[in-house]
Amino acid sequence: MILVLLIFTLAFPISTHASSVKLVKITETTPVFDDTQKVAVFQKGTSHTVIKESDRFYHTIMGNDEVKFSKQRARVIQNNPGNWKGAHPVRATTSTHVNIMDRPSVKATVLGSIQPKMTIYVQRLKGVYYPILVGGQTGYIHKDQLKIESGIPVLMYHDIVTSKSDQNTSTLEIQKFREQMNYLKKNGWTTITPHQLEAWVTKQIALPKKSVLITFDDGYASTIDLAYPILKQHGFQATSFLITSRINRPGMVSDQDIARTQDVYSYQNHTHVFHMFNNLTNLSLLQYESEYAILEDLQQANGIIEDILGPDYTVTAHAYPYGKRSPQAIRALLSAGITSAYTIDEGNVFQGDSIFELKRQRVHSNMTLKDFANRLEGK
Repeated sequence: MILVLLIFTLAFPISTHASSVKLVKITETTPVFDDTQKVAVFQKGTSHTVIKESDRFYHTIMGNDEVKFSKQRARVIQNNPGNWKGAHPVRATTSTHVNIMDRPSVKATVLGSIQPKMTIYVQRLKGVYYPILVGGQTGYIHKDQLKIESGIPVLMYHDIVTSKSDQNTSTLEIQKFREQMNYLKKNGWTTITPHQLEAWVTKQIALPKKSVLITFDDGYASTIDLAYPILKQHGFQATSFLITSRINRPGMVSDQDIARTQDVYSYQNHTHVFHMFNNLTNLSLLQYESEYAILEDLQQANGIIEDILGPDYTVTAHAYPYGKRSPQAIRALLSAGITSAYTIDEGNVFQGDSIFELKRQRVHSNMTLKDFANRLEGK
């Protein structure tokens, strides 16, 4: 299994300085390795971006994972080849040797191949091909050569509206939300809580195959006025990540809303006042504030929610503002008693995933019901 997942980035698992990135051409067909085994083959004449090098190997990325190949079978053809980031929200396994093509066509050139029984990450299906980041470029794998692993979807919603009045894709029309919930009910999906998902990820419990965690960010009043009746009608559970400094503001949930809707919602932490972003640095407060300052904010948010819901209630989950996080933020989460945390990185959740790096599937107004169904299945 190719498995070198690095954390703390949104779109791509490894970050390097541009000056350290090189483009090399394969001079002789070469095996490709992870830390323990051969995982793929790169064909002679193909070019790949190198993100770092060691004494004997060039290192590059395949899907979400770091792999390496012999320096003796490649030569540098370009320094500083530019930006080559990619996000891979679909997880798949190979049952046989899988060819990676240079374009989505039966007449394409083979860039290389992947060994059987490998776990890889690819982009969402385009026609009959799955795009994959391989050595700094996009390759293509035919859908019939991969088995998609579904995992468990964590749906991410924000505001629900009766009708759209702007181009904000994060606001979802009530009719589309109703259709999606009807689809879940009709097709036998079971809604779960963050506690259940955490126990499943850490292999403590089993869950039904069609399990889904429904989440809402920020604490909009629409989660009560519009979403709650539909969720309750279907017997569904959901999770609301609250920015606690906004409770009781116009358009946001109130203390009373929170107290009376526990039969549907699990209320969790989305910071108190640290839901802010610095446009000059492209960083959130959870990335550049101190561990102590972050901890204070998290504890304040926990305390407000727990005071509303009573002494028997404990906040255990967090959603990172803008999906951005840092080592000091994760340490602060642990100190605050948070045992799982959610990003905005797209994809489903799998057993063994980092419990503080859980992915979600963003639901937006441009999504069709077929798109929604595919997200559930991890496609």
